[in-house]
Amino acid sequence: MTTPLVILLLTFALGSVAQEDQGNKSGEKIIDGVPCPRGSQPWQVALLKGSQLHCGGVLLNEQWVLTAAHCKMNEYNVHMGSDRLGGGPQIKATRSFRHPGYSTQTHANDLMLVKLNGRAKLSFSVKKVNLPSHCDPPGTMCTVSGWGTTTSPDVTFPEQLMCTDVKLISPQDCRKVYKDLLGDSMLCAGIPNSRTNACNGDSGGPLMCKGTLQGVVSWGSFPCGQPNDPGVYTQVCKYVNWIKETMRRYR
Repeated sequence: MTTPLVILLLTFALGSVAQEDQGNKSGEKIIDGVPCPRGSQPWQVALLKGSQLHCGGVLLNEQWVLTAAHCKMNEYNVHMGSDRLGGGPQIKATRSFRHPGYSTQTHANDLMLVKLNGRAKLSFSVKKVNLPSHCDPPGTMCTVSGWGTTTSPDVTFPEQLMCTDVKLISPQDCRKVYKDLLGDSMLCAGIPNSRTNACNGDSGGPLMCKGTLQGVVSWGSFPCGQPNDPGVYTQVCKYVNWIKETMRRYR
């Protein structure tokens, strides 16, 4: 019974990687979500290719954004400061640094830092995200947000930033679904018997738990929103040293 699932997962995760050189990569989206309360995710950014949504991300400080490694492009327009795409300031970025252990085959270490060409102006609507000091346990309620598609497999992209609440799932329970596709630094979240989750366009966006960034949207099953197929995130608590050291090295 696992073979069809594996095929679907790899098609979803790797099909867009094959298109990466053309910049056509899509990530993941919010299924069965609701518009985020206005200004509730002031660290959320969108990585645009021109004016088109490419991925999500989070603002670490005035010069750095954290996103997924599979979102890499040569140039980004970084939208911030507004829950509505196109409604806030944009800053160009042309330098990005993938985690050196990132694998396009397994999506291990799916994390990347993007350095802005200019400095973001912090304000009520533009804030730095809080990096974690520890890894939150299974059962913790969290919020994932993004401008990704709200339907799957057909796509419907919202103008408004969408949110949904999901619960952290233990690696043991998640491996019952994804088997050996689940790596040691991957984090699963979802709601039992619910369709709600991230999908295409949400990749790189934040999974916020108790006010700290615990996950970055990485991959999942396709079509998105299949009950009891959790979303898979890069577990940020295991990468805080790499994040800080990389920002320090290339400041």
